[in-house]
Amino acid sequence: MAAGGCVSVGLVSASMVIAGSLLQAGSVHAHGNAHSSSANASTVHSDTPVDLPVNVLSDDSVTPDNAVLAEVVRVTPEPQINPAVGGRWSDVYDWPLVAIHAALLPNGKVLAWDATPDDADDDPHTTDNYTTRVTLWDPASNTHTPTNNDTDTDLFCAGSAHLWDGRILFAGGDGARAGANGPLANSNIYNPVSNTWHRTENMNAPRWYSSVAALANGEMLTLGGTYEPSPLGEVFQFDQTWRPLQGTYPIELTGDYQWLQQTPEGSVISFGPSDLILDIDTSDSGSYSPLAGRDGVEARDYGSYAMYDVGKILVSGGEQGLSSAVIIDTATKQTVDTSPMIYGRRQHNLTLLADGSVLVTGGNSDGAEFYSPSAPVFEAEIWNPDTGVWREVNTTPTDRQYHSIALLLPDGQVLSAGGGICGDCYLLDYEERNAEIFAPPYLFNDDGSLAARPTLGSVPAAADYGEMFNVSLNHSLNIAKAHLIKIGSVTHSENQDQRLVPLDFSQQALRLSLSMPDSRNVAPPGHYLLYVVDTSGVPSIGAMLKLGQPQINANDIVNSTLEVNAWDTYLTRASTGKSVVQLSAVNGTDLYVSSQSPVRSSLQNDILCQAQVVGAANAVCEVNVAAGTTLHVSVNGQNRADYRLSYQNTGSATEENPPTEEPDDSETDPTSPPEAIPPGNNAEGVTNDDGLVSVGGGAVSPLWLLILVVLTLLDPISSHNRRL
Repeated sequence: MAAGGCVSVGLVSASMVIAGSLLQAGSVHAHGNAHSSSANASTVHSDTPVDLPVNVLSDDSVTPDNAVLAEVVRVTPEPQINPAVGGRWSDVYDWPLVAIHAALLPNGKVLAWDATPDDADDDPHTTDNYTTRVTLWDPASNTHTPTNNDTDTDLFCAGSAHLWDGRILFAGGDGARAGANGPLANSNIYNPVSNTWHRTENMNAPRWYSSVAALANGEMLTLGGTYEPSPLGEVFQFDQTWRPLQGTYPIELTGDYQWLQQTPEGSVISFGPSDLILDIDTSDSGSYSPLAGRDGVEARDYGSYAMYDVGKILVSGGEQGLSSAVIIDTATKQTVDTSPMIYGRRQHNLTLLADGSVLVTGGNSDGAEFYSPSAPVFEAEIWNPDTGVWREVNTTPTDRQYHSIALLLPDGQVLSAGGGICGDCYLLDYEERNAEIFAPPYLFNDDGSLAARPTLGSVPAAADYGEMFNVSLNHSLNIAKAHLIKIGSVTHSENQDQRLVPLDFSQQALRLSLSMPDSRNVAPPGHYLLYVVDTSGVPSIGAMLKLGQPQINANDIVNSTLEVNAWDTYLTRASTGKSVVQLSAVNGTDLYVSSQSPVRSSLQNDILCQAQVVGAANAVCEVNVAAGTTLHVSVNGQNRADYRLSYQNTGSATEENPPTEEPDDSETDPTSPPEAIPPGNNAEGVTNDDGLVSVGGGAVSPLWLLILVVLTLLDPISSHNRRL
């Protein structure tokens, strides 16, 4: 590697208009490096701007006092292709850093970072500064807020991906101090709710350029990195420690980011950049199983990929500026060709679009390792998964090569930013501290006006696997498809978080019934954007939805942070006999257990056990269940707090507490209150008719009895169909 180089939702508003910017810069900077504001720096365009609708799905819309408005540094020429065919690019906006990494957050903002300040000058690594430059960009206000990490970790070229609850996990980084680059064992978590950082336990091996992928059970896999880490892979567990995986790869890894995806079949597939398809078993001590060659290209260095359908991965470009593209089927582990890109590319980005197509932007065509001043690719293309054909769209206004990103935003537009910070970049004066927004063709009518978009009514903030819910529509135009797209975290031409999951649905006039995917292997737990696309090909604005929950084993320990009034829910694996769940947290935090569905309300009628942390006493629930029962364990409270949750299962029932036979849903009204005694402080281990023991903080409350009586009389109807 070259020294100094890493070898409810706020949406884009009138500040990021797509038919020409509202603002134009008073002066144009060659690389967009000006960061000071000026009263005379902007003027209103004479043409009429076209604004996209703003849809705020959360109350996280307050602009911090230290936020800085992004200003236009370069005006984008009028598009040569009709926007209905070629889309439209915004003007180029000043950014406070080079967006080497960027991640969409559940609140609709974008976290972006590059390096420590000394990495970003002409003499990198001259100090011991480990504070990375991080910005929080709010698309709704087009402002930046400094969010620098304070964990003594240089996040330059670290691995990163979203945890199941929307926080971001960082694996490793640049471990050099006042010297050459090197690996780092640190791991960190960024919390978007509190806008804070904290260190977790170090990894077993220092890593730089390691990949991170979300697993079906809610754990995280990191793999590879430079300087031959040992162990090669390890898993981030719920207690925030790392479990090493055993075994070796059949080939030597390149040291670059590895391409990883959780597969519908249950394993993790590794498929690049080297020409090898390999399965990774991440359970227990793990294993690696080589399967087949990918496509005959020895190494698609800085190619890109996107999982555009269940078990289908599009791979394109890389190496010496290849144009070829292939599709990998994770079920058969077979690869087939698709149409080549119109332009050969290396250092480009593939981005899933809201309608299910794939956008390719940036890169160079001559295979330059880092930056090519003579062969940048400004032309953008869109791949149609139905036909396998690429078509050219309007050219990008900025040279996006090494260390650039592209990221889908909730409103269906794409953020394009970054480029620079490497040895060759400094020598060739390449540094792009700026960004622009691409509005895809599906947002326009033939005359250039904005297309009418389907609008979804209230979408639940969380949904379980297999759950069905209804949403209203703003018009009766038929919906052609509905899908989830996992929110992305992108760097170095790869986005390991993005994946598209088609949904089953039915439509009756202005009502849409949507079914969530059944399998966590298909859609690992986490935050997704829900899109529907009408028969004209126009997508809705994405609705943020948290799908599923982590799946925990007996003897697992969870260390996490509970947000105010949030519901953190975990699903146990099938168990039998006595299960004990214990919660340590601040006073007043509640613990709930259900065998029917995730608990999202204290008034829910299928709660088996409730206990509360009182003072220094933990909340404890003990439940005896029949064989094959899975339990939903939920934590809730009115205060933000760190908590520790433990789950144990004995595998057999006690004599005093025989296992409970679970009711047959086909014969039981799921809306009827359970017959169990209302849970509370059952300190002496009194067993009720369902074999339930609840021990811990809290006191027996007559209010529970009153609530159950009222619920019985009212026979409430659940608004959601629940899945066991």
